[in-house]
Amino acid sequence: MKKLMAAFLLTVSALGAHAETLTIYTDRPTARLQPIVDQFKAEKGVDVVVVEKAYADIVAQIESEGAATPADLVFTKDLVFLSDLTNRGLLQPLTNAAVKARVAPAMKDINDNWVAVTYRARTLVYDSSRVNPSELSSYEDLADPKWAGRVCLRTSKGTYNVALIASFVHHKGEAQAKNIVSGILDNLAADVFPNDIAMMTAIANGVCDVGISNTYYLAQMLSQNPNFPVKPLFANQDSTGAHVNGSGIGVVKYSKKAALAQEFIALMLQEPAQLHLSSSHLEYPAAVGITPNTLIKDWGPFKADATNWSVIGEQVPAALRIIKELDYK
Repeated sequence: MKKLMAAFLLTVSALGAHAETLTIYTDRPTARLQPIVDQFKAEKGVDVVVVEKAYADIVAQIESEGAATPADLVFTKDLVFLSDLTNRGLLQPLTNAAVKARVAPAMKDINDNWVAVTYRARTLVYDSSRVNPSELSSYEDLADPKWAGRVCLRTSKGTYNVALIASFVHHKGEAQAKNIVSGILDNLAADVFPNDIAMMTAIANGVCDVGISNTYYLAQMLSQNPNFPVKPLFANQDSTGAHVNGSGIGVVKYSKKAALAQEFIALMLQEPAQLHLSSSHLEYPAAVGITPNTLIKDWGPFKADATNWSVIGEQVPAALRIIKELDYK
């Protein structure tokens, strides 16, 4: 009996030693991923380790670890970071046809290095008691002198306005993009704010009338206070469409588990996971054909900029030049 028990324990130990594990490096909250992690383990018998840290630390760690990195996937919040991962050569192309087919062409890398998971619009917001929405239609409108002293804006630190300005460069060229940003800065009612929440609070408090925000920030504020007086206006509906950006995921260059990693991505893009991720952060599902089930649904459909995020990412250096030249803090 003792010999049989010893053999059994050795067998269990051997199986445990060879159990598959996926490792995800992410700058997204681990709690949002946990239900998907749990489902993947239940369905595949695979443990998923989530390592959460700032994007810069993720890159530094992968580059330091090199081929020895345990990371199989990187899940990050922004097209600027997705573009950076691609430029650094830290991702390998996706080969899973089902994964690639789930997301609109604009929201996946042109060389299949990553796909979007959720997205948001970075668009106009305004105080509904002081602004008639007929006065606004585009980002360029905010550069018009009629808005002098009426605009609020968040800092250029971070990536959200960097990506937005990169989209201006793509559509208008660097010189005209610089003129637009310069005009918006000239119309500011106050110094730039540290984030979109502070910026929209200033709008609600009468410091200014209009601004630019990620839709999920406004949705978060409205979910806490339905009477919050700030409303969204989807920009450029008669031209390029509203600028969109979002979270995306790719397989790490050094991963030996690419097929399994892509099965995890496929799970993230299924409707239950998409609705969970969408509702947990009030973003839009990236998988084609899925409608959000939160208050953002009430804002209705909108025309999104159909430019591929990789193409927008190519203009990030020009956007950073504009920010530096205009001393946009």
